[in-house]
Amino acid sequence: MTDAAVKKLQEKVGYTFKNQNLLGQALVHSSALQGTPHEHDNERLEFLGDRILNFCVSDLLFKTYRGDSEGVLSKRHAALVRQDTLAIVARQIGLGDCLTLGRGEEATGGREKDSILSDAMEAFIAALYLDMEREEDLTTAWKFIKKFWSPILEQVELKDPKSRLQELLQSKGQPLPEYKVIEMKGEAHNPTFVMEVHTTSFGNAVGEGPSKQAAQQDAARMLLDSLPEELTQQTA
Repeated sequence: MTDAAVKKLQEKVGYTFKNQNLLGQALVHSSALQGTPHEHDNERLEFLGDRILNFCVSDLLFKTYRGDSEGVLSKRHAALVRQDTLAIVARQIGLGDCLTLGRGEEATGGREKDSILSDAMEAFIAALYLDMEREEDLTTAWKFIKKFWSPILEQVELKDPKSRLQELLQSKGQPLPEYKVIEMKGEAHNPTFVMEVHTTSFGNAVGEGPSKQAAQQDAARMLLDSLPEELTQQTA
């Protein structure tokens, strides 16, 4: 974490923290402080930020999609608060560059891991809330969430690609897809997995990512993208 990166983060967000120590804590991953009490890392803030994000996204959806049923709103909500969506927003604001990580996470590309970025995103949201002078004032956190989540309301898929592909195959009475690793590229501490997905009806596709799970999602996405739109719309 550098002062320049933290300054750039605040400029990107459009908010300067009054309590810079609070911001600093939100950026400290637990791996950097192993063996010390959790009030010094961002895990407790992550807990609070998760609840704030869930409420604000629910409010945003309720007011934006007035004709949607509870079921559709729930699907939209799940898509907007899941790990990969939080990681997307974290990358947009440069959150990864600001994190303080332990040596192990630093060496294994922790700044780009969706899991670490999404947790830090929640901690950052909590810090925005707690930095307000008045207790129980969600204004700053709400403005941040509205600013960065509103543009992706229509872009985020309601279901992840693996789930969509599985549902499509099940609807056709076909066997479930099979995934296998066909290559692992890069350094051992920062690998890129190449996965192939095989289906009986729709052929194969290859995807890659920093983890097996991410590579599977990418492979499923590539296969879905290769299919006719009218076939895949039913699982969107």
